Amino acid sequence: MKYPALCFLVFSSLFANSTLPAAEREPQVKTLQPGVQLTLVAEHAELATPTGVDVDEQGRIWVVATHTHFRPDDYVGPEHDEILIFSDLNKEGRAQKRQVFYNATDATMDLELGLDGWVYLAERDRILRIKDTNGDGKADVEENIAVLKSEADYPHNGLEGLAWDPNGDLVFALGENYAKPWSLTGTDGVAVKGAGEGGVFRCTADGKKLKRIAEGFWNPFGICVRADGEIFAAENDPGERPPCRVLHIIEGGDYGYERSYGSEAHHPFVSWNGELRGTLPMIHPSGEAPCGILPLGRGLLVPSWSDHRIDFYPLTPQGASFTSKPITLVKGSRYFRPSCIAADPASTKQKRVFYLCDWVDGRYQAHGYGRLWKLEIDLKKATWVGKMNLEPPTKQAQLAALLRSGKSKHTRKELFQFAQDQDPFLAQSALQALSRNASRWTPQEVAAWSAADRIQAVMALKLAEADPEKWVPMFLADKNPDVQFETLRWISDFNLKAFLPLVEAKLSNSDLDYKRFEAAIATWNTLQGKPEAGIRNPELLLAKVQDMNSAPRIRAYALRLLPTQSLSAPKEGNQPVKKFPKGLTLEMLRQLLDVNDETLSLEVVRTLAGNPVAARKILAGIAADAQQSETLRAEAIAGLATLAEQNTDLLLQLSGAKQPAVREEALRALRSITLTPPQQQSLKSLAGKYPDSADLLAAALNPKSLSEGRPALTDTNAWIKALETVKEPADPESGRRIFHHGRVANCAHCHRHGGRGNVVGPDLSSLGDKQDRVWLLKSILEPSLEMAPEYQPRTIILNDGRTFTGIRLRSYVKETIRDAHGQNRTFDRSDVEMMVESPISFMPSGLVNSLTDREIKDLLAFLESGASQK
Repeated sequence: MKYPALCFLVFSSLFANSTLPAAEREPQVKTLQPGVQLTLVAEHAELATPTGVDVDEQGRIWVVATHTHFRPDDYVGPEHDEILIFSDLNKEGRAQKRQVFYNATDATMDLELGLDGWVYLAERDRILRIKDTNGDGKADVEENIAVLKSEADYPHNGLEGLAWDPNGDLVFALGENYAKPWSLTGTDGVAVKGAGEGGVFRCTADGKKLKRIAEGFWNPFGICVRADGEIFAAENDPGERPPCRVLHIIEGGDYGYERSYGSEAHHPFVSWNGELRGTLPMIHPSGEAPCGILPLGRGLLVPSWSDHRIDFYPLTPQGASFTSKPITLVKGSRYFRPSCIAADPASTKQKRVFYLCDWVDGRYQAHGYGRLWKLEIDLKKATWVGKMNLEPPTKQAQLAALLRSGKSKHTRKELFQFAQDQDPFLAQSALQALSRNASRWTPQEVAAWSAADRIQAVMALKLAEADPEKWVPMFLADKNPDVQFETLRWISDFNLKAFLPLVEAKLSNSDLDYKRFEAAIATWNTLQGKPEAGIRNPELLLAKVQDMNSAPRIRAYALRLLPTQSLSAPKEGNQPVKKFPKGLTLEMLRQLLDVNDETLSLEVVRTLAGNPVAARKILAGIAADAQQSETLRAEAIAGLATLAEQNTDLLLQLSGAKQPAVREEALRALRSITLTPPQQQSLKSLAGKYPDSADLLAAALNPKSLSEGRPALTDTNAWIKALETVKEPADPESGRRIFHHGRVANCAHCHRHGGRGNVVGPDLSSLGDKQDRVWLLKSILEPSLEMAPEYQPRTIILNDGRTFTGIRLRSYVKETIRDAHGQNRTFDRSDVEMMVESPISFMPSGLVNSLTDREIKDLLAFLESGASQK
């Protein structure tokens, strides 16, 4: 759509560097749904880099124009941010008057109009309010509402997201603050402290009764409160954990994020979508970098800064919360960067009017560009909006609210049942209710409870900030692995240094599984003052690997964590390989093999397989050694699969081995290469000798036969029936090798499982908890059918014609994606001609047609087995 030229009659304090040609930054906006109209109200030079907007009863539009947000040295403009008022004097939809109401704040992130003429502002380190008391159109009174003290000073993950609760409270947010300690103090001296977990807060209009109502955020830049008091947030940053999130905020909610634990995509105590007990999931992923959120009927309007669009999220009740399938209303070019949004109180019943700001340019630095848009939605035409009256809360929502209120009369048994409910919002609310009674519990009675109740007891006591000396030693010695895990999480989250000796002792326990080992490593790093190290600590891990007094299983787990893959992509044409840290040599790995422990030896072989070129001789030696175990030899052969051409003679020899796993792993490796007629004849001679391997022999001789005569990929039931005809029992260990196989399934290329693999797609370690074979098989057969938005690839087309595809991580003047190898690639936006969302998953369609029915059965058995800790 075209936007009208502007004719401003009254302007003040224009700034020089905003007079750059606007034509170079055309918004190219298009409305995509009926009943939607977008009109330009104001733009540069009258408005620059806007970060907040609101509309008063007179129809005047109040906007924050920031000139201090990463202000360049050569920036020409006002010294401080401006609070501007735009007025449509002629009621023609265009701003004819611009006035400066205030210009004394820096790093101003939001604006919200209040009662009695007060204008509330969020600076990076304070919430303040200003007022014009003498009627001259300029603020002359300033009052602090809440003051933030912190070492960090990054502008847009400080205080932000102003909104009014219907009860008159001011609701606002705080970002993760670079994990630096902070304290936030209200006008009555009430203070809240924290570090890297962010928060949503409320206080009275004059700054009293300050309270944090939720935590676990990176940067909840947009906050809104519906007429019924329900709070929603738009999470602006995902870091290495895409996507950005649309969140339903409840009192006491924990949304999983903790910046103190570093930036890696995986940490055992960090969740992004409710993966950990007691944490809450998102309603739905948002577009990249949302900066605002606003209710509309039974849904939410969310502008996306980096995806250049405005989306509507119709909210569908789901248990005690909501789910959604968003609808895109407006889409623009890279120079349409909608941010904050506000409703016009003069909207009619049939036409809803909103105003939104547009950052225009992708630079974070103050740059002199900006626009103000009017968004009109005609409800007669906009049938996509649905019903405008708010739906009554579900029974689950009512129950959850009662549990959070402190007025619940439920028994402890009932509360434990609720705390284990599948609905995370109900479960978390029950946990809060349990925590109120936790002070009455004794270690003796808790020790007699069921394992499921003891797990919840750990979390409730932690939430109640119970005396850790009374509880932690008992729980850390509990027989249940999940009780131990949640106790380690308690120690780490609260940095309980007194328990370092117990954590160190736990790291030496021979009965640890991998999940608890990761948790213990992360906890140890926290207690040593290095929480950002997460599960990585090369010195500690290498020492554990070398420690002959440690159990072989523990040495194996430490070895699993040592090799790492660089986040940065290799030079074009090169394949990524695992990096061995200094001190982890081939000679050391040979010495570990000499320990002659199956678990440790398996981990050594898997480590060697991460760099098969360097480890080829060792792997070949193990594969050929009849004195080694069948499992170890099969694992070594799988490690050689990517070098099958260089090891054809050995693989042909092993394809006749008596041990089934050795024989079939060799046949699987041969499937990926072209065989000569004599080599084919050699395999054919084995058919009569090993009829139980006939399917793998046939696949090695003619890989194309695997796709012949099989059901359609869309016919899941037919595939289920085909798998049921396989007489051989499923072999999860074979399935594990298939999952990690470098040439056949290669699932680990994108997925992490039990600490091995990449983080392009979701971690599949806990997939067995679903116990839904039909769903699991369908996701393999049709990977693009129900692709989660956070894993939707985007293809970047560069000006020189090259293309790159990956999961989008960040977007501003540069685009960063995580490619199919799990490595990050960054491009200057000036080099990008186009970015296209791909409807095709990274997971290849037709994967099953590269596997035999028996191999599919084995792979499913592995994924369903929960065998992630071996």
